[in-house]
Amino acid sequence: MTDNNMFKILVADDDKIMLQMIEQVLDQEGYDVTTAEDGSEVLDLVKDNIYDLFLLDLTMERYDGIMLCRQLRQISSTAQKPILFLTGQHEVEKAVKALEAGGDDYIRKPFAVKELTARLRAHLRRASLTSQTLPSLHINEHTFQVFIDNREIYLTRIEFELLRFMAHAPNKWHSAEDLLGNVWNYPPGVGDNALVRNHIRNLRRKLEPSPDYPSVLQSRHGKGYTVRAHIVFDERQQTQTV
Repeated sequence: MTDNNMFKILVADDDKIMLQMIEQVLDQEGYDVTTAEDGSEVLDLVKDNIYDLFLLDLTMERYDGIMLCRQLRQISSTAQKPILFLTGQHEVEKAVKALEAGGDDYIRKPFAVKELTARLRAHLRRASLTSQTLPSLHINEHTFQVFIDNREIYLTRIEFELLRFMAHAPNKWHSAEDLLGNVWNYPPGVGDNALVRNHIRNLRRKLEPSPDYPSVLQSRHGKGYTVRAHIVFDERQQTQTV
């Protein structure tokens, strides 16, 4: 047994035999394993628990794995966690869609135990290294305050709305058209993409240690913009003294 008990893994599969087998293997490896038989159970579990990695069956009947992945990418506590899929031998197209939905990797059934554990170790190691370097981004939607690594930054109202919108869906790529519609409320075909680029550039100057080499507000040609950070939404309202 290896010393992996610091890592919590959530495994979801509607095949009870497969689920029990994986649980036994990972338990022997020293992981803290939780199992679920459908996606709705996964969503209930993540409300009160923090997991380091998700291993999801791609074709669960009651809740499709791809749909579940999209949901997990919308939740701040799971948005940046590794998500791996278990797929059948002939589910290549579905596996590609799973990656496009935010999955990190897939493993074809039947698989060797050594392959499964090696993949898990690699993704957990990579996630651990990444989590050590990601900045902390705190956003207070009541006071409109923003802190990056405990340093307060001062944003214009539109900069705040732009950052808040993207932060509510971390790891999701937002096109300029998407941002024009959701932040500026422009109808389709209205607005200039340069408007988005200029505000992104201004945000980077305030957020990034090196704006020319952004790590928080990232962009990718053909996909758009995304936020990479440990994101916390502070619900506390500013108290007033009388």
